[in-house]
Amino acid sequence: MIAACAALMSLTMSAQQNTHAVKANPLGFFVGQYQFGYEHALNDNFSVQLSAGFIGGTSEGTVTVDSVQVSSETYKKTGFIAIPEVRWYPGGSACEGFYIAALGRFRSATTVNETDDVILERSANGGAVVLGYQKANDGYMVDFFIGPQYKSVSSSGTLEEASSLFTSDNPMGVRLGVNIGFGW
Repeated sequence: MIAACAALMSLTMSAQQNTHAVKANPLGFFVGQYQFGYEHALNDNFSVQLSAGFIGGTSEGTVTVDSVQVSSETYKKTGFIAIPEVRWYPGGSACEGFYIAALGRFRSATTVNETDDVILERSANGGAVVLGYQKANDGYMVDFFIGPQYKSVSSSGTLEEASSLFTSDNPMGVRLGVNIGFGW
């Protein structure tokens, strides 16, 4: 009788839907962007998520004055990122499965040189619509997403950052990523 009750409880618990998830963006760690998120189901079809984090790290850069390269030096970047998001799960299982999301993105970073002089201030604010899929397995979550994004970038300073996938000033782009974490 006890074994039957334990088996029934384990079946019931594994069938429960996750309504909360805590996640991290492992790809951001490689570029000095340490971001964590919390997702909460509002009902069977909708959830909200807030991702936030800080930017940090050191790199090499070229300082220019009047379009002439002056020097190459080590610099330190600090800042923050915040991404509020609303997700719609058409399959009726919020926090799990296929979803469509609308989100805002607010990012600001300040770069200083070795003598702590500000050499670049950069902010990028915008929004995106993404398609994603979130898979839950024994409490662990994997979240993949892709979609078009628009951003407005403003920057000032003497440091010319090399344009890359993560620092492009192009207002139109692709938001692509993966988050990993756990749900309950």
